Amino acid sequence: MFKKVMSLALASTLVLSVGAFAASAAEAEDAVAANDESAVAADDSSAVAAGDESQVGAGTKIYFDVKSAGWKNFSKIYCHVWRADGTGKWPSWQTKKEVCKKESDDLYSYDITKTGNAEEIQNAGSKNLYCVIFSADTGSQIYNTIMNGNCIGDTVYVTGNQIENPKDSQKTDTEAAWKNHPECGPQKVITSTSKIVGTALADGTTDVTLMADYLLDYVSDDGTPDTSKTDKTQDLINQLKISPVAVMSNVNFKLEGFVKEETMTQDVANKKKATIEGILGNCTDPTKGGEKVNKDEINNAEAKNDAAESNGSSNGGSSNSGSSSNGSSSNGSSSGSNSVQSGQETTIFFVFAGVMVAAAGVFFLVRRREN
Repeated sequence: MFKKVMSLALASTLVLSVGAFAASAAEAEDAVAANDESAVAADDSSAVAAGDESQVGAGTKIYFDVKSAGWKNFSKIYCHVWRADGTGKWPSWQTKKEVCKKESDDLYSYDITKTGNAEEIQNAGSKNLYCVIFSADTGSQIYNTIMNGNCIGDTVYVTGNQIENPKDSQKTDTEAAWKNHPECGPQKVITSTSKIVGTALADGTTDVTLMADYLLDYVSDDGTPDTSKTDKTQDLINQLKISPVAVMSNVNFKLEGFVKEETMTQDVANKKKATIEGILGNCTDPTKGGEKVNKDEINNAEAKNDAAESNGSSNGGSSNSGSSSNGSSSNGSSSGSNSVQSGQETTIFFVFAGVMVAAAGVFFLVRRREN
């Protein structure tokens, strides 16, 4: 009889322990949900008035004036943010983490905390390290727009101009700008048809680095130039008002970086270098009144990082990144969620320990009774 009672006691202990385990897990899940809801509530309470210059830089939201775009029949607006140099982990194009919140019929907001990089963006200050694209689920989107940390709280609006897509000349993108930050307008690049579009340079890029990237892109690994592109070199240099020698110095700097990083062999670097020297050696210098370039200066150009004063990347390839140039997933959970998860694991450990102690006590009593 005593054995039966002890068996029932043991079974009851196990059932109650399982119940406690489930309750603990549920409590942890509720804590996570509560944490998320409180974060949303806090964010809503700190929302700023878009377009109000006194609020620019406050909170964690950026805004999009959808009325200025004239988009119709959409159900969702998305915001794609990424580092202009292509580094880091960011949400993928039009995923859940990029969904914007409707503030009014004319205005949508995006909380940069969804990127997993809010603190980094806030700390960027006036450095133009990021790009942003607002888009709709209908396929409409704006052109790459430069963003810095001071743009938080500001509003992106559509200017009405159309820009040739940097990668696909058959497409045009809608130009956009910030209401209170003219230094962060459409990203300046050289398109695939050798046109210069945009006005704002990302940190780590200059007019010289744009031209250097252009030449590196259109000279093949065996040193063969795409003459449909490279024949436009003089015209581009004139438009950018830059020195051919400065461009060659930056080309040399980039080639040295590629070889050092082992993304290019020395043989390939030498072939590209020789071809580009020939192209630039036949140019005139708009910074010297159109004077013919000294070929010796081109051939002996010292490797130099033209963007040395900038904090962005300067060794990379072409800056003509498309709308989905960064497809990396976000870092995910916030620190609040992590702390709840840690608490859940601790609770589970103690519940399990309690089960084991209770079971050991019951077995001890059973053995003692038998003896």
